[in-house]
Amino acid sequence: MQIPDIDLNEFDYDLPKDRIALFPLEERDQSKLLVADCKSKKIDHSVFSNISSYIPDNSLIIVNSTKVIQARIFASKQTGGKAELLCVNPISPSSDPQITMSARKNCVWECIIGGRNIQENSELRTKDNELVAKILKRYENYAIVEFEYSATDTFSEILSKIGQIPLPPYINRDTTELDKDRYQTVYSKAEGSVAAPTAGLHFTDKVISKLKAKQVKFDEVILHVGPGTFVPIEKSVAEHKMHKEQLFVSKSTIENIISAIRNKSKIITTGTTSLRTLETLYWVGVKIHYQNFDINTNLLLEQFEPYELIDKYATITFEQSMNAIAEKLSEENKLFIAGNTELFILPGYQIKTADGLITNFHLPKSTLLLLVSAFVGGKFWKQIYEEALVNNYRFLSYGDSSLLIR
Repeated sequence: MQIPDIDLNEFDYDLPKDRIALFPLEERDQSKLLVADCKSKKIDHSVFSNISSYIPDNSLIIVNSTKVIQARIFASKQTGGKAELLCVNPISPSSDPQITMSARKNCVWECIIGGRNIQENSELRTKDNELVAKILKRYENYAIVEFEYSATDTFSEILSKIGQIPLPPYINRDTTELDKDRYQTVYSKAEGSVAAPTAGLHFTDKVISKLKAKQVKFDEVILHVGPGTFVPIEKSVAEHKMHKEQLFVSKSTIENIISAIRNKSKIITTGTTSLRTLETLYWVGVKIHYQNFDINTNLLLEQFEPYELIDKYATITFEQSMNAIAEKLSEENKLFIAGNTELFILPGYQIKTADGLITNFHLPKSTLLLLVSAFVGGKFWKQIYEEALVNNYRFLSYGDSSLLIR
């Protein structure tokens, strides 16, 4: 397996602190929009409300309909000391966040835990004792936590009362009521993320209507975004451990993608999460095509697995891959495919699935910037980011947007 040798210093740039957007704009669709053509290297500047001018008629836009949960919980130890929990991965009654968010009386999560000297078997309580957290197991800064609460409420309803939206670490401020609305996309519905798929934050109902008037279709995938998306690459690409994120894609979405390919429609992914989901599906299709892969097992695409598969098998088309998944779902009488991905898209990786990518501007030396570099090819990302800096774009989660066209 040949992992690309990446010099991270080539993916560094100076990001002034005042370019990091700490709050959203008053209007979602008034963010700046940088449009970059990866073939001609031409760059245009506009506003997101005009994105329909740059999306070809009859395109298919893929969005990530995950919803951010108010997963940050402040509690107290029995001694009175302060503690903090961040719900990351549901365990019981299900690993599916939507099922566990609907649980009443109790549920179990893997959490990131903050606070001094919090031991196994200890209890944490929120204000007014609405939620009791029992620490079942501790390891590093994680814990397995059983939550107990009123049987009249779902866990989702409890979090809506006592939890806070977990803003990214670089937005160094307290959350506000505004964040409950603006750190969600207008089409979010599947509870389970602890970070927003931020490329979608710019969409409004009006923008979507303008696109649909051009016969642009929308379809959705679900990739629940975890806190690992913010973890920096400490040493090298080869040593970096990518985070595991859960995905769900319906059979109807697979079929709509196949239809778009056959009709020669452009496929535009909204955000790195949607792109990673489609690329993961491609490799799942490869495994079904060549290995008759069992989708009923614990489906996981490991971070460097594609680099191994491409050495082992002849390349198949995106359409062939999607057909393999659709046929397998029909054989199994299943309406959706579910699993996990750790996919690490590095410079040199060949994108198989998307003609365009809507995305914000990302941190230096980050996994997301490496993905953007792979998408646009070569060193074009540097020109894009220099243009954004010169033209006073706002960066990161609440920042401005780009449309990258291959």
